[in-house]
Amino acid sequence: MKNIVVVLMAVMLVACGDGKVANNEQAAPNAKALQDQVKKKSATTMLLYDVVEPGVEPYQSRIIVNTAFIRIDENSDGNDFVLVDRNKQVVYSVSDDNDSILVVNRQPVVTPAPMEFKLSFDKSQDKNAPQIDGKNVVHYVFKVNGEACNDAMIAEGLLTNITQALSEYRHILAGQHASTLANVPADMRNACDMTTHIFHPDRHLQYGLPVQESDYSGYKRSLVDFDDDWLAAPKLFELPAAFGRFSIDEMTVPADPAASPGSA
Repeated sequence: MKNIVVVLMAVMLVACGDGKVANNEQAAPNAKALQDQVKKKSATTMLLYDVVEPGVEPYQSRIIVNTAFIRIDENSDGNDFVLVDRNKQVVYSVSDDNDSILVVNRQPVVTPAPMEFKLSFDKSQDKNAPQIDGKNVVHYVFKVNGEACNDAMIAEGLLTNITQALSEYRHILAGQHASTLANVPADMRNACDMTTHIFHPDRHLQYGLPVQESDYSGYKRSLVDFDDDWLAAPKLFELPAAFGRFSIDEMTVPADPAASPGSA
């Protein structure tokens, strides 16, 4: 969770520190509606990953998925989590430290790619790799313009409902990342980063569920447990009613394309 929303969370922390939390009641789902949807859900799936990333103590990432919601947290039932409303296509990033909720609505990626992305991958089968729930685990190395960006052991065809849900989540974030790309200096743009987070955010999920993966930034995670018939308490899918809500769009001033270095 830390890795995938790090840019969004950084903006949220700055905003909260400046006292700029805006009220956005319409963006928050009603608690009773959440409970009703959860009660009507099909089986809930829980995945648990061990995560390592640079500059952060190792932690666990728990992903809980049903037909209505996705919840991502650090294996805790507390108020630090990401909630995805799959019906509304909205991501809510909840911060207990700041009593705030960052709201990210899905929007199309209309920003043109600033460079050509030549996608390729290497695939190899390890005959000694054990199957997971009857599915073969295959090694993929995903490349962009010849550079290895992501390395993953993927259980092909495992939990396709989960990979679809995670694809939806990543596409919501992609639209938000794309809307701020113009503010990133050209010399700081990275082909792996733009491919992964904006222009092809679910590329690796097209082949199956990653059970072990690492990327160009040093982020690594490994699946340690999953349960496709997990009992989820309805409160896990509720947003704290007292928390303030805001979106990055409410705080961001669009870059002036006519402006240039040295302009008044």
